[in-house]
Amino acid sequence: MNVVSTVFPSLENFEINATLVEENKYPWIARVVHSRTSNTPVVCTAVCVDRRIFITAAVCISTLKVYYTTVIYQYGWLPAMAFVVPANGSKQGFDDIGFIIVEADESTRWHTIELFGTNRTDEAFKWFSDLFHTDKITHKVVGFAVPKILQKVVIADRPFHICELPVVVNINLCPSILTFKNTFSGFNVPCYHSCSVKEYEAKEKNCENYHGVKGGAVINTNTNKLLGVATWGAISTNPLPVGFAVPNSANFFKNYQCAQRIRDDQEISVTAGYYQSLCDE
Repeated sequence: MNVVSTVFPSLENFEINATLVEENKYPWIARVVHSRTSNTPVVCTAVCVDRRIFITAAVCISTLKVYYTTVIYQYGWLPAMAFVVPANGSKQGFDDIGFIIVEADESTRWHTIELFGTNRTDEAFKWFSDLFHTDKITHKVVGFAVPKILQKVVIADRPFHICELPVVVNINLCPSILTFKNTFSGFNVPCYHSCSVKEYEAKEKNCENYHGVKGGAVINTNTNKLLGVATWGAISTNPLPVGFAVPNSANFFKNYQCAQRIRDDQEISVTAGYYQSLCDE
């Protein structure tokens, strides 16, 4: 897999022609806000995978302050207690999933989503290619986004809404569309788009649809399991495929165990470096 000459730009949290839905349709979805007193600014979408544990794109939380961060989940406000991000992450975080552990709240009823169940057998995404190589729409992406019409307006409190979009998941999407018909190598990573490569080349109408938000949940519509979270997307005037990280890497499972240790720890007086020590054991 060639990532040396590949660039993985940050997502800008907007959508085009996605369908608005109610939050209670996806009770495990959440939005991450960099404030303890306001519901803005929304910085990314997060997914509840365990009691008090949420995952999102690592690039979303890598620059946030824990003591300013709140997870808004089922309309309740949950202050962040700790972050866990990969120590040896991938280039520009394209394959990195971050964890948010929130403070204990006895009144919260925890709704979670089951994770994609196949472990990786290689680091070049051949396992992904073997599983996802058709043009059938068997997935959708869900997350908090702002409409494209507002995308270029820099407003801290712009309205974010939860929306969904049916997507094609295919190993060929990014290599074919982002490399100008394979004129150079790269982008051979998990991606989704609102249409297939053939439809994109034919300029079909559905290719104008888009959903690209940091931490957006990619769901298999047959199993209702979480296939991944959106992490990066190319910048263009036209909608392009979005890359995502699948929660099945060695890094992911190591950090998941770390997040559980932090959540289950009973220490009251925590000093700098204490949570890190729990994960270094």
